[in-house]
Amino acid sequence: MTGLPHPPGELVNGGPLKDNEKARQIYGNPTVFKKCRADKKFAYVVALARAVNALNSAHSLMMSTTGEDAPAAIRDRMNSYFFVSGILYEALKLIRAMNTVFAGDKSFEGSLRLILKDASGQALEQMHLKSVRHGGVFHFLPDRFAEAIATTPMTECVFASTFGEQKGNIHYTFADLITAEIGVGTRLDDNVVVTQMMEKTLELVKQFVDHSENFIGDQLHGWGFRVLPVALRPAVELPHSSQNQA
Repeated sequence: MTGLPHPPGELVNGGPLKDNEKARQIYGNPTVFKKCRADKKFAYVVALARAVNALNSAHSLMMSTTGEDAPAAIRDRMNSYFFVSGILYEALKLIRAMNTVFAGDKSFEGSLRLILKDASGQALEQMHLKSVRHGGVFHFLPDRFAEAIATTPMTECVFASTFGEQKGNIHYTFADLITAEIGVGTRLDDNVVVTQMMEKTLELVKQFVDHSENFIGDQLHGWGFRVLPVALRPAVELPHSSQNQA
């Protein structure tokens, strides 16, 4: 779920890149940036790009722990799914907000708007994404957890798991299992429901990211952005933290 809005080797404005220029930036000069700042659509494209960043980051956490079964790895996979669900719910709200602003835009109509017309995506949003978003990702409401605890089929409580003494390795297992039950809306041992929910969620994420990258690329093309080798412009990064966990 990563990539530039256009195939490698292609500029947003149509020119080729050399094969050995692997690192690229999509760049708008001062004239282009001034034009964007005066266009109300630009803020929506920035918001959409932020949503794609968040989804890609959350999904990468899941992929980085594939095949690992340490408590911290299981925690990261579960929370990756929770965050993906919550972010996707908010991303779908963003697309709805874009409906009026981008009405008549062929790129929008042929990509992102199609997601809103998907019946299975709408059902997933209301049955699972909304409950995870409200119940265990962006809100930590004791009353909501109390409801789930009262109805859980679990008969015993493994509250936490850990491996070794390093701080940060602990997984508060019970809290995540309860959150998963909130999202599923049924027993976690119902493998059919759980599997279908996860598969549909990840498929919807893929559709959203693919459509978003194409749409963002089309908008940047219209404003005059270009893809340049990174070597031509310094990268902008946040300072690295020097603090290590004990």
